[in-house]
Amino acid sequence: MSIALNSTDPPAEVAFKLLTRLGLVVLFIALPVLGIFWRSALYVLLPIGAALILIGTLLDEAHKNIGKLRGSLFSPAIMAALFLFFWAALSLIWTPFPQEAAPRLFKAAATTFLAALVALYLPAKSKPLDLLLLPVGLAVSGVVTLILAFIGSPWFLSQIAFDDSLFERAMVTMIVLIWPALGNLALREHWLSAAGLAILAASVALAGFAQIALIATGAGALTFAVAMSYPVRTGLVLAWLCGGVILFAPALPFLYRLALFSSGMEPGPFSAPLLIWSDLIVAQWPRLITGHGFDFVRQGFSLGYLPERAPKSLLFVVWYDLGVAGALGLAALLVQAFRYAATSPVKTAPALLAGLVANLTIALLGIASIQIWWVTLLDCDVIAFALLFKGLDKVHHPAIQLVRTAESGAVS
Repeated sequence: MSIALNSTDPPAEVAFKLLTRLGLVVLFIALPVLGIFWRSALYVLLPIGAALILIGTLLDEAHKNIGKLRGSLFSPAIMAALFLFFWAALSLIWTPFPQEAAPRLFKAAATTFLAALVALYLPAKSKPLDLLLLPVGLAVSGVVTLILAFIGSPWFLSQIAFDDSLFERAMVTMIVLIWPALGNLALREHWLSAAGLAILAASVALAGFAQIALIATGAGALTFAVAMSYPVRTGLVLAWLCGGVILFAPALPFLYRLALFSSGMEPGPFSAPLLIWSDLIVAQWPRLITGHGFDFVRQGFSLGYLPERAPKSLLFVVWYDLGVAGALGLAALLVQAFRYAATSPVKTAPALLAGLVANLTIALLGIASIQIWWVTLLDCDVIAFALLFKGLDKVHHPAIQLVRTAESGAVS
């Protein structure tokens, strides 16, 4: 998709190439780099980059792709996502904070829909230069992040809570976007560059001494390594493990209490979140059905309705906000995502599975799941993975297909 002006290309084709490439540069180079210095970069640059790509598509391929959106609506993952949004919107009826919750839900839904459109209408085949944009952007942002962390700039490091400082946001952005970037490099067989970028991402996580970041990076790396040999089996195991953990999450604090009682051990310094959650369930058990309404956890922390040491995990947020219906919707969405990743082409499956595991690790262990910027960052991640899929060769080697068929049969 060269942007060079060619006299034989029609003007619409030239504009399409120029706008699409410019949009990708905004998303994959400007966004991670400017995010180091500007807190609102993610909110501003993602819509701008998405709009440039969609406008370019309208100039060239709208008539060819008009049926894509309608056909995608009936996929299991999209149906699960739509149900989750429907239930969150319905919960605005009983949330105590409808005026605050409704705009947040609208912003998250609008940004996600925009990212889904971009992922759907990206050009049919990515060019090599497109695949290098994200690795270059992350390499620049990683080096600058390490320099600023080493210097100890107060404006960069000061924070109130996890992911509130520019450094924490830059670090999480690196951990989330590193996996499609590694997939892009692996697709072009740039193995030395992929290893260097992975080391840079690990160095950024180490510089922050953030346990969640280090665990997420390690979990993603382990998943990537295992999925290189067993993508189908790895994805299916993770799918059902993830779904089971989400659906049976309210049992975890009681199992922990039982373990403490049986062993006679005193509660440790990290026991408070689980103990508080079990007390909340006992006191408000009917709310396991409906939840307290979308955005209640965030407002509960900021206004003092929830104890300061209550859980901040995605498990707690989805059950406390949306109840069993929300948990079912989220579990179905993630199971479908893992299954899709497991059965995706062998060149993309390890990166996609590693990205899912790393992102889930952050959401399950951290406070990021109640932040709008986190949802927006995941939307950018979706576009990055879509670009990776568009970079695949249209024809796969028959031996690869045979291996995948054999592995799928062994798992079933």
